[in-house]
Amino acid sequence: MIISKVNKSGIGHEIGLLPGDHLIGINNFPINDIIDYRYHIADEFIELRVERSGELFTVELEKDPDEELGLEFEPVKYRHCGNKCIFCFIDQNPDNLRANLYFKDEDFRLSFLHGNYVTLSNTSRKDLERIVQQRLSPLYVSVHTTDSRLRSVMLGRNSDDALLEKLTFLTRNNIEIHTQVVLCPGINDGNRLIDTVERLSRLQPGVQSVAIVPVGLTKYRENLPLISPVTEDLALQTIDTIEALAGKYKGMWDSHFVYLADEFYIKAAQPLPASSRYDEFPQYENGVGMMRYFLDNFAEQARQFPRKIRQRSNINIVTAALAQTYIENNILSVLNKIENLAASLTVVKNKFYGDNITVTGLMAGQDICTSCSTLSNIDMYILPKNCLNGDGLTIDDWTVDDLTDRLSTHVEVIDMDFRRLLRKL
Repeated sequence: MIISKVNKSGIGHEIGLLPGDHLIGINNFPINDIIDYRYHIADEFIELRVERSGELFTVELEKDPDEELGLEFEPVKYRHCGNKCIFCFIDQNPDNLRANLYFKDEDFRLSFLHGNYVTLSNTSRKDLERIVQQRLSPLYVSVHTTDSRLRSVMLGRNSDDALLEKLTFLTRNNIEIHTQVVLCPGINDGNRLIDTVERLSRLQPGVQSVAIVPVGLTKYRENLPLISPVTEDLALQTIDTIEALAGKYKGMWDSHFVYLADEFYIKAAQPLPASSRYDEFPQYENGVGMMRYFLDNFAEQARQFPRKIRQRSNINIVTAALAQTYIENNILSVLNKIENLAASLTVVKNKFYGDNITVTGLMAGQDICTSCSTLSNIDMYILPKNCLNGDGLTIDDWTVDDLTDRLSTHVEVIDMDFRRLLRKL
């Protein structure tokens, strides 16, 4: 690990470490990544093995077990995915996007650190043993099917990657696993889906949850396998199937175990389940229960909304098609009861990826601009935070400032907190 920064208030500065030093080992264990570093730095007595300008030296020190050294490191290279999944979203990206949108990560370390879903197909026995030794839990695993032959087809592999054996080893060693199934109509649905969920349930409580999410299909699928979108009928059938399984599991354990992405209920024109159906929302970041959580959170906030704001304000909430009905029925109706506030809605049509993509997280800046440019007398546009990445960029590299400039209107980004918005107004 190459040290990129040494904080002056940290132990690393006191013992003379410098940016550019190569931290090779701690207590005779090699340090290959930030996980190795965090794991071994927790010892009270440590010996650092460092390389500087081609010369090796060691530093011994005593510290509190939880005390950091004040070091930052250059990024490490993560493993690239070698699978050729028939539904891979990255393969459906248009040309000329930023480079990291084409990187297919398949690294259990990113699963532990950031909740990225991995297939474990490139995870070796040594990797599994490291996961257990360093307690890299929970992990997030893309299963899709437990039928080994079908899984090989879906992942574009020529051989069985022994997923169930790997999951069994990890769960027997007390590693918690959250799993997902990308549902592809006619491929891994119906009885195959039931079999997958049932097999995973046998690994409970190690496997703690299963999320079923519909396949995402963009307009860029030339030369890719033919996959149909989830229809209303299939959504209804899947809801019936999964709710029956979840009810059975809830009667056996403290959780429903298997959960459906919000899109299934919306596609089937069915009411969203109550928050209790999602237990502790273990698959929230996977779009499972996100809308229910948002609506309940808003209803709680609404109890503290003011009856009136000082100055007349016209705000416009920008969203994608998936959330339209819920915002119209549950958000606008409440906001428009506040005196001096007029709230409206713009539903962004996704021309960037195509009509099948209806989630806010994949709204492009150019589509937002096009959809809003015909409006007038808007004092502020409200943009959901999840349509921006950590650098504040939309999928097509637009910033909030870009939108503000093009629309000549202030654009405010919120993450569910409407109270802060009203205070600002």
